[in-house]
Amino acid sequence: MRFFFKIVKILILFLLFAFVGAGFYAGNTAYETMLTAPWEKILGVTKQTADLSRIHRREQKDGWQPVEIRSADRTKLRGTYIENSRSSDRTVILLHGLYQNRSMCIPYVDMYRDMGYNVLLIDQRGHGESGGSHTTWGLRETDDLDAWTEWLRGKDGGVKIGMHGISLGAAMALIYSGTERGKNISFYVADSAYGGMMELGKDKISAYTGDPRFLWGMDLVEPFFQSVLWLKSGKTLSDIDPLEAVRRMTAPVLFLHGGADTLIPPKTAEELLQASGSSKKELFIFDGAGHTMEMAANGDAYRKAVRVFLESLSQNM
Repeated sequence: MRFFFKIVKILILFLLFAFVGAGFYAGNTAYETMLTAPWEKILGVTKQTADLSRIHRREQKDGWQPVEIRSADRTKLRGTYIENSRSSDRTVILLHGLYQNRSMCIPYVDMYRDMGYNVLLIDQRGHGESGGSHTTWGLRETDDLDAWTEWLRGKDGGVKIGMHGISLGAAMALIYSGTERGKNISFYVADSAYGGMMELGKDKISAYTGDPRFLWGMDLVEPFFQSVLWLKSGKTLSDIDPLEAVRRMTAPVLFLHGGADTLIPPKTAEELLQASGSSKKELFIFDGAGHTMEMAANGDAYRKAVRVFLESLSQNM
């Protein structure tokens, strides 16, 4: 009888190890999928990351300054610095969306220059002229933003820095806002940001596969995915989740969103607003505007919303 129980114990241990091993294999697969999946197909967006003709023309024509720095992991980061014609100690960093590059942010430059800001347009890693093959969804981007803010402070130790992100760029800015260094940023403008990362992934991948059973698998794999994420990056899902990050933010924040956004519904902006730990937070919804199309749909209203928000902070900047 003792021999029988010994065999049962060995069998149970074998099955347990097999389950854990399979779980970690699935968790690692989920981690790699997060980084390398065909997100342009899953999200239905167009890849435009390689077309830098517009920014190169402006650099040559208007004397905008090309910049190259290195992140903490030595990844090359490229950007364009535009000094205001008037002496200014205020600079805004503009962050583009997924599969775009810093050219996407050109339409926002004059808005900030007219308000007296210097402007820094950056290529996020895996985009444009920056190194890396893909976004890391916030695993490395916070280090990149550290590098950019350090570069700006190297130019002017007293510079006051704001961040204005669009779509993925907005999410990266919000993730940064929850870090200790991110709390030193003067303000954030988040245009069309996503919120809960896991919920977004489940929703979009389920719609892409057309198989609701995929969600059951994701729920089973999630604990192992979290473990692999921590083992490989030293971070947890909450560290790269904008909805969690904004709970830790203290800087003023303006959320902008299109009322007709079908990629990231406007209720996401409302959830981010409610979750934000900032004592100064506002939301502006642009009726009829699609994803990241608020400026194109109503530029005057967009510029006014940003200007009024920043003017309300002017006594502290």
